[in-house]
Amino acid sequence: MAEQQHPEIKIKFIKKKGGHAGAHGGAWKVAYADLVTAMMAFFLLMWLLNSADKNTKAGIAGMFQDANFFNSERGKEILTNHGKGILPGGRGMAPGPDGDGGTDTASENPGAAAEEEKKAMEATAEAIEKAFQEDELLQAFQDQISMDFTDEGLRIQIQDKAAQVLFDSGSATLKSYTLSILKEIAKELGKLPNRVVIGGHTDASQYANKAYTNWELSAERANAARRVMESAAGGLRPGQVRRVTGYADTIPLEGKEPKDPQNRRISIVVVSAASEAAESKHQKAHPPREKDKAPKPKASTDGKAANAHGATPEPADSIKEAPGGTGAS
Repeated sequence: MAEQQHPEIKIKFIKKKGGHAGAHGGAWKVAYADLVTAMMAFFLLMWLLNSADKNTKAGIAGMFQDANFFNSERGKEILTNHGKGILPGGRGMAPGPDGDGGTDTASENPGAAAEEEKKAMEATAEAIEKAFQEDELLQAFQDQISMDFTDEGLRIQIQDKAAQVLFDSGSATLKSYTLSILKEIAKELGKLPNRVVIGGHTDASQYANKAYTNWELSAERANAARRVMESAAGGLRPGQVRRVTGYADTIPLEGKEPKDPQNRRISIVVVSAASEAAESKHQKAHPPREKDKAPKPKASTDGKAANAHGATPEPADSIKEAPGGTGAS
C-alpha cells in the first residue's frame, strides 16, 4: 500500500499596521494631561501678575534676585503694605486671628506682632486722611470723619452735620456723597487682613409710629453702609465684615446732647487680631444653650407667621412710614 500523504501545514504571520487602531494605546493621554496642566499654571500666573501692582511686582522681582529679599528694609516695607502677603489683603506666612496658617511667630512674640499691626492701622488711617485732603469732593467732609484707637482696634466714625447729613431724613437711603465717602474708606480697609465691625447710631429723636423705632433705623443704616463698602471696587472682601449692629441712641458722642445731629453716625471698627482671638475664644468657651436659642415662629390661624411672642408682625407698609415733624434721626 502506498504511503498516505499528509497535507502540508503552512504558518502565516500577520503584522498589525499602525494607523487609527494604533492610536488607542493611551500614551497620548499622559502628554495631553501635561499640556493642560501647564496651560492652567500659565494662565494662573498671568492672572496673578495682572492683579498685582507695581510695588508687588517689585517685591516678586526682588525675591527671585535675592532669597533673603524680604528680610531687607525694602522687602519688609512691601510686606507691611500688603498685610504680610503678596496679594492685597493676604496675610502670607503670618498666622490668622484664629491661629491657623503660616508660622507661629506671632505667638512667639505677640508684642511685636501687635505693634506691627498697629503701625499698619496707623498707615491706613493716614492714607484715608490723605485721600480726603486730595479729593475735591471729599474735602468738604473732612470735619465729619474722626479716627481713633479703642480696645478693639482702629475706629472710624462718619458723623452727620446739620447742613450735610449722611442719609435721607428718617430712612436708610444714602446721600450720593455718602456713597463716595464709604467707597474711599472701603478701598483702604480692604487692604488690611483684619475684619471690621459696622455700627449704626441715631440721635434721641423718636418716631411717632412705635412700630418702627431707632433700633430698626440704625440697623438698616449700618447694613446699607456694609452693602456699599462690599460692592465698591477694591473694597471690603467677602467675609471681611464680622458684625453689623444697630445701636439706636444708646451710645451718644461724649459731651454731646442726646439730640445733637452728630450722634447720627456710622462707626467702622477695624478689629485687631488680639480682640478677635479673645472674642472667638470666649464664644467657644460659652456656646449658646438650647433654652437661650430663639424659638421657631409658629404659624397663626390666618396663615401669617407669628413672632416669638405669638404676635403677628405688622405689615411691611406700616413700618416704612417716616415720622412727621420729629427731626428724624
